[in-house]
Amino acid sequence: MKTFCLFLCLSVLAVSCKKEDPSMHPISASHEFFKSQADMSGQIQSFIAKRFPNEILKEISHVSYIDSRDKSYALVFFQSNKRSGNLLLEKKYQNGVLYAASGTSCEGVGCNCEVITTISNAGDVTVKCSCSSCTMLVTETAAPSTN
Repeated sequence: MKTFCLFLCLSVLAVSCKKEDPSMHPISASHEFFKSQADMSGQIQSFIAKRFPNEILKEISHVSYIDSRDKSYALVFFQSNKRSGNLLLEKKYQNGVLYAASGTSCEGVGCNCEVITTISNAGDVTVKCSCSSCTMLVTETAAPSTN
């Protein structure tokens, strides 16, 4: 039953998310999420290094984007030198200007902990972990000020 629920959530996510051609620079509907493939790899490697010391990003399997008026999300599926997993990067905007960013991952034992996102009919995004034994870890950073 848990496997079915996980499959259902991932299916809803796959249908709901905007998918980009990996050969092009991934850009969300109205906000640029990554400037280039190198920027994407750098941001993801930075997040992985902070959250999972001694892990090195080997491959980005897939990225799905969700965009709204004031937030953009990138759900990243990856493989490192130690495991495969996923993480959610979020950027928050105010009056079209980036003011905060965060990264979310799930960790735990006894379960293949993954970040699960659900999008409601109203466009609200809910984030949770795949199993109750997982712990959601969120790292928030303030966007650099521009002069």
